[in-house]
Amino acid sequence: MHYRYLSICVMMYSALNFMGISSSLAADIPLPPGVTLVKPNEMKWEPSPGGKQQSYLLGDPRKAGPYIYLVKWPAHDKALAHTHPDTRYGMVLSGVHYIGYGTKYDESKLHAHPAGTFFTEPANTAHFGKTEGEGAILYFFGTGPTGVFPLE
Repeated sequence: MHYRYLSICVMMYSALNFMGISSSLAADIPLPPGVTLVKPNEMKWEPSPGGKQQSYLLGDPRKAGPYIYLVKWPAHDKALAHTHPDTRYGMVLSGVHYIGYGTKYDESKLHAHPAGTFFTEPANTAHFGKTEGEGAILYFFGTGPTGVFPLE
């Protein structure tokens, strides 16, 4: 139930941004203690291995506990087959992301996931992916520690 709620929140946020509705309507109202607010222009993007960029929003994926982060895939990028030790929940926020399942990268097994698509990556399930001309931004939620274990 908690994961579904997070997915719905992300979809609503994405829809509002796509419709051009400003999130600065209440910019001067102080937030209650414990509330975190990170606007798109305040996100810190860090390079990751393989040419992607990541923005960590909650927790640390390398440590025990929940984490949320975004991954910016550049255009014409590819990820060879790999696994993660934890189940991850993802959503495509922009662009189109292609995912296939198996221990070897195989273009014939790729599924197109356009913006708004929710998907899961079950623990230890081999998968691979790519982007085409538009690139993609992906949202991930999981419970760490996690990692990437290459298979090829």
